[in-house]
Amino acid sequence: MQIPPPLDNEEERLRALERLEIMDTLEEQDYDDLTLLAAQLCDTPIALISLIDDKRQWFKSHHGLDVRETPRDIAFCAHAIHGDELFLVEDSDNDERFHDNPLVTRKPHVKFYAGIPLYIENKYPVGTLCVIDDHARKLSDKQKTALEALSRQVVNQLELRLKVKQLEVLDNTKDEFISMVSHELRTPLTSIVGSLSLLTNAMKDQMSHEAYTMVEIAHRNGERLIIIVNDILDVAKIDAGKLELNILEYDLIKVINESVELNKPYLNKCDCSLKVECNNDPILVKLDKDRIIQVMNNLISNAAKFTKSKDTIIVRIKNEKDYVKVSVIDHGCGIEESKKSDVFKRFIQGANNVNQKLPGTGLGLNLCKLLIEKHNGIIGFESTLNEGCEFYFKLVL
Repeated sequence: MQIPPPLDNEEERLRALERLEIMDTLEEQDYDDLTLLAAQLCDTPIALISLIDDKRQWFKSHHGLDVRETPRDIAFCAHAIHGDELFLVEDSDNDERFHDNPLVTRKPHVKFYAGIPLYIENKYPVGTLCVIDDHARKLSDKQKTALEALSRQVVNQLELRLKVKQLEVLDNTKDEFISMVSHELRTPLTSIVGSLSLLTNAMKDQMSHEAYTMVEIAHRNGERLIIIVNDILDVAKIDAGKLELNILEYDLIKVINESVELNKPYLNKCDCSLKVECNNDPILVKLDKDRIIQVMNNLISNAAKFTKSKDTIIVRIKNEKDYVKVSVIDHGCGIEESKKSDVFKRFIQGANNVNQKLPGTGLGLNLCKLLIEKHNGIIGFESTLNEGCEFYFKLVL
């Protein structure tokens, strides 16, 4: 009996096998289906997906065989992984490498073996798909082709598993980054902006004009940084499925009016006003109040940036059968036809020739879309170039 030697790249191969995190895992139907097909197509009683570590061969799927592993030193598959093509033993009794192998002289009495190495990342043979019989025999060309095709499907399953593991690592890294941003950036930024706000309000008369201007610029940019950080955090939470809504029943009219009050300072900066059009009867809707205010803040600020100076933005609320529709209407430059498909995409901003001093983050409208869809609502817009835009969302009554 010949003991199979380690491969030249054995350490790298074993690390690739470790990355799969598959050894000693539970049986899976996808792999079992492939060994079943291999056995039927090749007309053999046994078909295995065998994975080779430094001491053993372990069977991820073991059709027709009760055991889950054997020592590597006696494994036919440990020989097969030294090549990149079908490894064939038609009669082990006449093969000096295997005639006295315990797997031949005792159960399962391997007389015939055909195994194809399974290469992941195109260079690491982690195991084989093999078929076994207890008497000498041959494979037809069609059976060889079928076995090769099935081995590619096993590799696809292994590669998919590897990609899932990589995505899990990236997802964990993203969560750690979000946590870091939340604690290491947002907290000190809030403190800085608060201090700058006190300076601009309480010590204006004690500073020179130049000093006050610099503090005001720092305060304005600090506020913008907080908006960017908060938007990024919210988008990341929604993508990860970790943003929970606090759904309660509210009068939507009161929620909209609260948002309008919050935006009055911003409207003044943009030299425009706002008018709410509704019949003032209560409109009861189940929603997350803070998130709908966040949507309104984004829509109102967006309209204020793009509308004309001295213009009046319209917020219109009206019932439409089972929905209530909230529209924010400006009379600005509108949106070009070629750019309409990009409106709700991330980090896409329209040309802002109206209020250059109040740039956006490119996340606001995308965040609005995600939040309204989390409410099972509808969001959209209508726009005519050089006449303005109507952004709207609909919530179920």
